[in-house]
Formats: sequence, C-alpha cells, structure tokens
Amino acid sequence: MNKYLLLIITITGLCACNYNQKEDQTVAKVNQNFLYMSEVAAIVPNESSKEDSILIADNYIHQWIKKQLIISKAELNLTDEDKDVSKMVEDYRSSLIIHKYQQQLLEQKLDTIVTSFEIDNYYRQNSSNFILNKNIIRALYIQITKPVPDYKKIKRLYKSEKEEDWDELEDYCFQNATKFDNFSGQWVNAKELLNRIPFQFKDEDKLLKSRKHIETEDSTYRYFVAIKNVEFKNNVAPLDFVRDDIRKIIINKRKIEFIKNLEENIYRDAESKNKFKIY
Repeated sequence: MNKYLLLIITITGLCACNYNQKEDQTVAKVNQNFLYMSEVAAIVPNESSKEDSILIADNYIHQWIKKQLIISKAELNLTDEDKDVSKMVEDYRSSLIIHKYQQQLLEQKLDTIVTSFEIDNYYRQNSSNFILNKNIIRALYIQITKPVPDYKKIKRLYKSEKEEDWDELEDYCFQNATKFDNFSGQWVNAKELLNRIPFQFKDEDKLLKSRKHIETEDSTYRYFVAIKNVEFKNNVAPLDFVRDDIRKIIINKRKIEFIKNLEENIYRDAESKNKFKIY
C-alpha cells in the first residue's frame, strides 16, 4: 500500500474521533501553504462508509492542491494593483452587514398586511401596467378512460350551469375520471390547458370566442372542457389574476421606503450628535 493511500485511510479513521490538534499532521503542501489532517477529517461526514470517506477525502485534497496552484499562478501574473482585493473584500463585507441588518429590521418592523382596499386602489391607478400577454380562462377539465361510463350523463353534467348539478358531476368524476381539474374559480393559461387535449385548431382567439364546450378523444381517453370565462391577451388583466402580484409590489414598495427612512433617520441622529464631520 502506497504512503498516500495509507494517509487517506488514516484520515478517514479519525473522522469520527476527537482529533488532537497538537498531533496534526501535514497532508499536502503547495509552496508555503499547508493542508492538515484535521481539515480533511472535518469535511468527511461521520456516517460515511469507509469507501465514501476515502473518495471524499481524496477529492478534497486534490481540489485544495488545484486551488493553491491557481492562486500561486495568479499571484505571479497579476500586478500588485490587481492583487489588492482588500477594498473589494471590505466593500463586500460592508454590503453584507448592511443587508443583514436591514433584513433583521424588516422582519421585525415591516407591516406586511395589505388590505383589499389598498390592492383595489393600486389596481385602479396602475391598470395599464397589467396588460395580459396571453389568453387566460376559467374552465373545467375532465379526462375519462374509454369507453365512457354513462356517457349521456357526463355530457349533460359538464355543460350544466345549475348549482344543483355540481355535486352529481363531482361524484361522477371522482368515480370515473382519470383527471378532474376545476379551474372555474381561478384563471389559467388557455394555451396550456388546450394543449392537454388532442384537438386541432389554428386560431386560439377564434376558438375561445366561438366555443364554450370542447369534446374530443384519442385512442385511450375522452376529454371534456367547459370554458366558463375568457380574458384575451392585450386586455387589462382581471384583478383576481394579478392580486398576489399587486400585494408583492406594495410590500416591496414599503421595503424600499422603510430602508430609505432608516438611512435618513440614522443620518439625522448622527448629525444631531455630531458623530461625523464633513471637511
């Protein structure tokens, strides 16, 4: 057994133990940088098998060597100015600290309750921002394996507008349908729904304007689609289709305003206490 493999096996044997730092051994060296046994042992999960531990340790060691070699190559080829990343590091650190502080305050103090009045008001004032880029529909979609049980019954029920027929339709579909999607109370992409059925059409707009019920079949299934409502692309989206988007927009605007006020309040407080001076 070669020395390197023996070292890897030794490392994996130490992964589940409390390794003594004073007895730390060098695993690899690139120029003046050293990788120690404790570092490798720390990245190997305790529950790993011996074979997995060896693979993990071996991969980590080789990745560490490659990283050090690339850093060494970069050090030789970059100018002192290019190698000075201290400002970048400090800027990143500052941005990260500020972000964490802002997020902490937002979680503690931001009002995330958006009333229906606020949503309705925003929608009225900004309706031109909510133009549909696709046709959307409210519809009922049913897929039943052929031969269809009690065909006349389902043909009548899926077209019915009577509330008293709904329970009967539900019972029938739960017993016989392979798919039963009720989108009567929510808007869905018309194209995505129509693509579920083997029905050929050239003009989606024309189809949606002329048909309320679509019935078709393939070799295995019969499909029933009852279109309840349609909103066409290039029109203003209905409020209930964009309600969640508006809620997010309002909350995001509050976040921006909150952070702006936070910065201004901190500045004014520091100014009143002479915590800074402009020369």
